[in-house]
Amino acid sequence: MGQKNLALCMIDGTRSVFSLTYITEGEAGGRRAGQEIIRGIVDHLADASSLQDPTVRVSISIYITKTRLRNDLASICPREQFDKFFVGLNETPYLNLVEVNSKRDADKKIRGEHLQVKLNSSNVPHPEHLQLFADLPQTVRIFFSGL
Repeated sequence: MGQKNLALCMIDGTRSVFSLTYITEGEAGGRRAGQEIIRGIVDHLADASSLQDPTVRVSISIYITKTRLRNDLASICPREQFDKFFVGLNETPYLNLVEVNSKRDADKKIRGEHLQVKLNSSNVPHPEHLQLFADLPQTVRIFFSGL
């Protein structure tokens, strides 16, 4: 089996990063937003002259504070529509939603702060999430969008 290349995209969505048009379209808007994210990354990778292998796989993580976003948009978007947007977005292949309580929690998850892995009764610090993927030979690009 040949080596697969990886493009990692991490989005800090603790503030709304989606067009209100997508959100108010509910589930269909979520699917369209997910497709736009994938299309943007794939188009960028296709334009990158340094990539020799067209078999790049994309992995996207979006860190969100869903409750806060829902409350912030309550006067503009009904709760049911908002929730359906995330249902549609979550259907996007290679895209994972990670719910966090705050911007600080998103930063901790992205950086891997104070994660410990227990091995043979000793705690081993877990590498930062970004660093972990940056060190893999399969990783050809890392995209980060944050505030």
